[in-house]
Amino acid sequence: MAVLNLKELERKAWRSYHQDGLLDMLFGLLVIATYVAGVANQYRFVAYAAMFALGPLLAFAKKRITVPRMGSVEFGATRKARKRHLVVFLTLLAALTLALLAATIGGAAWIRVNHVGVSLGIGFGVFVAFAAVAFWLDLARMYWVGLLVGAAITATELLDDPLPLLVAGSVVALGGLAQLTLFLQRYPRPAGGLGNGTR
Repeated sequence: MAVLNLKELERKAWRSYHQDGLLDMLFGLLVIATYVAGVANQYRFVAYAAMFALGPLLAFAKKRITVPRMGSVEFGATRKARKRHLVVFLTLLAALTLALLAATIGGAAWIRVNHVGVSLGIGFGVFVAFAAVAFWLDLARMYWVGLLVGAAITATELLDDPLPLLVAGSVVALGGLAQLTLFLQRYPRPAGGLGNGTR
């Protein structure tokens, strides 16, 4: 008789819950919005507003698309702790990034002298952020997303051209859309509105 592995069942449920591609689409659209902000001049505030709207939009999409199919899943204390650790780490990383951007805007001499190194550092920092998401949320595909977005940001800085952001954001968003399509086919919405997941 097979031994019931609750941790493995929870892991499978967690991964299934994030197979909808919505997180990928969020990151892809965020990168595209960053590109738009870089080229829109006086209308860049629209891109900034879109960035702030993406988080609530993700929560709404989860509620309307994922929950009816997978159920309202309550994960264990370990998963919740990993999410808290991720939030703390990303907050610290965001503060460091903002400090670096402020120094860039201020025209710090060492940044001009070390432009290549700083560009590589920013791209690596972005990869580290996505790697943290991949590790603490147990979503291996985020490593590849981080590698692509980090490379695009470095290329943008080195070339002084935001086009790599558009390319990377489009690839990530379209990949998320493909995942969403497969998710909808794999998990059709139950007639009674009840999900397939663990409640």
